[in-house]
Amino acid sequence: MLVTITCSGINQACVENHIVILNLLAPGRILEYHCRSNDDDLGVRRLDFNATPFIIKFHDEIPHLTKWNCIFRQGPNMEYSFDVEVYKAGPRLIPRCGQLRVWAAKINGIYFARKYNTPLVRVLFWNE
Repeated sequence: MLVTITCSGINQACVENHIVILNLLAPGRILEYHCRSNDDDLGVRRLDFNATPFIIKFHDEIPHLTKWNCIFRQGPNMEYSFDVEVYKAGPRLIPRCGQLRVWAAKINGIYFARKYNTPLVRVLFWNE
């Protein structure tokens, strides 16, 4: 019971983690994405070019490892895709707090950053 109370107390004081998804493809290009975790399936969604970013807010699950995956798709027939592990908590008894993962779809690949004030870096090329 002490472990449950301790973890619950820590989780309530812990700032939410954020996964941010951006569509930076090109005018008129839609980004389709399907994000899911161990406990949540957000379904298939679409994001217009330069639209308000989609943000997933969550707390790490203790003692399980929080993991989020998103399938990103784009192209005239959504023929370009990639299944990306967008967040994974390492093994720990204390949750990570205030983590940020920014994922951006561009024509030449998928970009990533851990902070808002750092440049996005290409980490993946689209599969066809």
